[in-house]
Amino acid sequence: MAELRDVLIETMLLDEERFRQRLPGLVETHQLRTVDPHPADESPADILQNLDTLKLGSVTPFEREIIAKMVRLGTAPMGLTLTGPAYQDNPLRYATQTFREMSGYSLTALRGENLRLLQGPATDPESVATLQEGIDIWEQRTVELWNYRADGTRFKNRVTIVPLTGPDGSITNWLGVQKAIGTADS
Repeated sequence: MAELRDVLIETMLLDEERFRQRLPGLVETHQLRTVDPHPADESPADILQNLDTLKLGSVTPFEREIIAKMVRLGTAPMGLTLTGPAYQDNPLRYATQTFREMSGYSLTALRGENLRLLQGPATDPESVATLQEGIDIWEQRTVELWNYRADGTRFKNRVTIVPLTGPDGSITNWLGVQKAIGTADS
């Protein structure tokens, strides 16, 4: 799965034209469905149309571009999230269907929240500190930690955070890639 994670990250970092060129091969090679025809709480068209209704204000053109890519990869076997800006405590801007199913939270419940809401009693503080260090120094990090679904059940989550450079060259957002790798019973 590390290979798929790395390919998803690499693909998300491409410009729109190269992303469109790479997408069919990515879907075929990894046997992905790009967009579920029956999304859990919103259709892809609704998501893109309603982005400006976020609690924290308008979505930037850069964020719209990233979210449009994420929508097309919405049912990949790893969750994708977009957070930022960092100076506002990294509120969630968008989460793919896979992430929403994994966490049990709707997009509406997640929007504007920091993903620390997934933390709970068994969440390892050292793993959290590793993620925070990556955010503080603007570097990619991967950790495994216990997270909690909306219903309170815990799951082992492999989380990678990747800084995203906006059009002006500064880091504006964070891409998260998450994979549930175990449950409280495993």
